[in-house]
Amino acid sequence: MRRALRSWWQDGERWHMAVGLANLVLGTASVLIPLAVADVYGRSAGAVGLLASLVSLVGVAGSLLWGRLSDAAHRRKPFIVLSYAAVGLCFVAMSFATSFGQLALFNMLMNFFWIANSSVAVLIVIENRDPETWERRIGRLNQFGAIGWVAGLALGSLWTAILSGSIGDAATIRSLFVAIGLASLAASLLAFRFVPRTIARFTHRRFRGAVVALGNFIVERARFAPLHLYHRLNPRRIGRLLTRPEGFRPGTRRFLLSTLLTFTGLGLFGIPLPLVLVERFGFPSSTVFLLFMIQHVGIVFAYPLASRRIRRLGNRSVQAAAVALRFLLFAGAAGYLLASPAVPSMAILVAAFVLYGATWSYFQLSGVALTSRLAREENRGAALGLYNALAGLGWILAGLGSGWLSEWGGYGAAFSAAAALLALSLVVLRTVPDPVKTTCKDASPRPTTSRTEPRTSRRHPIVAWAMHRR
Repeated sequence: MRRALRSWWQDGERWHMAVGLANLVLGTASVLIPLAVADVYGRSAGAVGLLASLVSLVGVAGSLLWGRLSDAAHRRKPFIVLSYAAVGLCFVAMSFATSFGQLALFNMLMNFFWIANSSVAVLIVIENRDPETWERRIGRLNQFGAIGWVAGLALGSLWTAILSGSIGDAATIRSLFVAIGLASLAASLLAFRFVPRTIARFTHRRFRGAVVALGNFIVERARFAPLHLYHRLNPRRIGRLLTRPEGFRPGTRRFLLSTLLTFTGLGLFGIPLPLVLVERFGFPSSTVFLLFMIQHVGIVFAYPLASRRIRRLGNRSVQAAAVALRFLLFAGAAGYLLASPAVPSMAILVAAFVLYGATWSYFQLSGVALTSRLAREENRGAALGLYNALAGLGWILAGLGSGWLSEWGGYGAAFSAAAALLALSLVVLRTVPDPVKTTCKDASPRPTTSRTEPRTSRRHPIVAWAMHRR
């Protein structure tokens, strides 16, 4: 065990420490911001939902801007250093915010600059590196991020448990904002010291293996913003791909519709969830952090199991099973809130959060890979970008909808709507063809090619998104 851990650590790079520390900051903030809205500013679920929508919308704008700037600069390191430094300053500013409006402004600024890091981190891993090592390097980067995220939730739990009794919830939350702000500034210094300088380089690479590795986004990033691959999306081209026969296959379009329904449902449940624990069940902030830490531990440990299950059963089956399990979880939570005023036992909550986390690994990994397998080879980059865009759009819609539903019919109504959307997504998903059969059918009439024939059309998606359109 010790030898394996030593080998794992030595296989990493020093700048991964900056990534882990930055994700510790974001992991803490993922729960701290909703708690601040409720405990410091006394706002309801509607304010939390509105904030989630605004932050995701800013994330879209940031993706468009930072992606193009990083392409034009042909440099990656400055964007990571700037991102971590600006995020740190925003969190320090949040600790002094005197109104919800100021908190929302600093939160949107924080996410806008965080996207600058998201747009280039993976590119640093693969540029000027042996293509055969890309998947392993991407996975290692994500592992450091996941460890940091879980550590951030643990920090939040310990910090609030120790200080809340002596200085009160509001002061504890403000002091934690300062602490993670300073941690982000430290991550910026580590990035400045250790992130390698890379120059953009075009590389030909087979598509699918790296996409599966990219599915290892262990953190549920939609809590803050959409994913980061927007700057290659051309609205006119997307319209043609969705409407013309030579564009996306019908099965791809149906799967993308299922994706929008699913992410909207996930947001309707996930956005008000911290407030349910605080307002409806009366848990202290430390317990809320602890439960979300349990969720993310479930995500980390479920990932290798999800990878093996996908290889055995296929992406579509695993995707449907993950959505179905979350449907049962959401429906059960909605029924409990509507039927019982009691607080559930901690054992039930722990089991629910473990399931909530584990199903994310299965869902995200199979969803990214399924998108690439359903799309034609020449459209795979656009399909993956649109998948990420729909994930962000679903979160924006859910932010608005969850606040309105929670204030109109209570948290049970928001959870019921989340379960209904997942049920509708499952119905659509049943009409999506088996990607293995689709691939075989499409490949059969094509002539075989020699192994020596150049594969100029097979561009790695990340590199393609980072290059200017020619």
